Amino acid sequence: MNLKEFRTVRILVAFFVALTVSVAVSLDNGYLALAGVSIGMLFLFIVRKKVKQPLYDERIKSVSGEAARMTYAIVTIVLAFFSLMLMFGGRNADNIFLESLGITLSYTALLNIAVYAVMFKYYNSKYGADE
Repeated sequence: MNLKEFRTVRILVAFFVALTVSVAVSLDNGYLALAGVSIGMLFLFIVRKKVKQPLYDERIKSVSGEAARMTYAIVTIVLAFFSLMLMFGGRNADNIFLESLGITLSYTALLNIAVYAVMFKYYNSKYGADE
């Protein structure tokens, strides 16, 4: 199996899982959703073993790293900005809900920064930084 066929199979499996989960939600059946997701994951795992070409190379790894870094930066700034707007807007309008939502978003931004810092330190030490 080549890479193009694998991508087609992956799209079909995603369609199957989405269809199964949507039917499970409409029937209020969590077991059906779990079975659909599990079968999809197992099938992709088996099919991935049959692909002869490498699925990832250095270029994909580099692009993924850059995309993740930019996503982190943009999401953190947007979360912090919206949290400040909601906190101060809720405080000025005496709306406790908006203020609480702003505080929750600010904690989410702080958690995002903390996870990034921990992962950066881990990968920095893993790949041989002398510090």
